[in-house]
Amino acid sequence: MKELLLLIVSVSIGAVGQVAFKYGAMQMVENPGVTLLEKIKWPIVLGLFLYGISTILWIMALKKVELSYAYPMVSIGYVFVFMASYFLFNEPISWLRVGGAVLILAGIVLVAKS
Repeated sequence: MKELLLLIVSVSIGAVGQVAFKYGAMQMVENPGVTLLEKIKWPIVLGLFLYGISTILWIMALKKVELSYAYPMVSIGYVFVFMASYFLFNEPISWLRVGGAVLILAGIVLVAKS
């Protein structure tokens, strides 16, 4: 149970990092005279930091659980980002996407019970 929580926290932090990347990308200005480093905004740096934390937690989890059990849990992040995209960025969602998210969650439950 502790291992599952570690996996979920790792994946969730990675998903928040992805949301930070999107937010930072939205703030970037298309200006040919500006270098890439000048275009990088704080949310992108935050996203990189969160990815680093997520990776450390992921490695800690992999010491304790099988990869074939752990890796499907990454799909929790897909569902989290899907919902965050809708609520934070007003991205459109379709019933097909909702159905896909439900299937992903069902798969996660099956893997978690194995």
